[in-house]
Amino acid sequence: MERVTEEVMAVAGEAHWPTGAANSSHFTVRTLENYRSFVPDDDERVMRYRTALRQASARTGSIRLELTGLTLTPASVMLCASPSGPAIERFAACLAEELGDDGWFEAGFTRDIWYANLVHLTGLPTDPRALVEWVAARRDLDLGSSVHTSVDLVAWTFGNRHMVPTTLGRAELNGSMAEESSRP
Repeated sequence: MERVTEEVMAVAGEAHWPTGAANSSHFTVRTLENYRSFVPDDDERVMRYRTALRQASARTGSIRLELTGLTLTPASVMLCASPSGPAIERFAACLAEELGDDGWFEAGFTRDIWYANLVHLTGLPTDPRALVEWVAARRDLDLGSSVHTSVDLVAWTFGNRHMVPTTLGRAELNGSMAEESSRP
């Protein structure tokens, strides 16, 4: 992801945020609330989010995503991913259930695309046509797969060149999918 991010930056221009850098690349499963510039260590909502994350993770096994190509939106260049099985959707559903009322921010919203932002555009690309053509040529691009055995609860801050995550919680995906996959 970092290599492709560097390539995108060379086409888009250096003024944009390289979100696909090693220290900030991620797949968002769920956004929990509006941005807060400060989150105290003993924040009650964060403690509930951590509990929900642990409980959902205990019900879901590892997640495998096939990295299938790039797409362009008005705000970013994205790496598209396709689930290899039901694990990510199962985790998202379990997390929604465990969050209960704390899942209000995306209540009723279901992701229909899995992606990692490689570059957040901060304005017009240096050469918009060149970026459109570059991404279009990589719409279908086999970049392998990624396997995720843990999930993080993060808060984001801006670190001069890109968004920087602060990990507020982590849980291992150690649940079993055997019962789920054996059903007809």
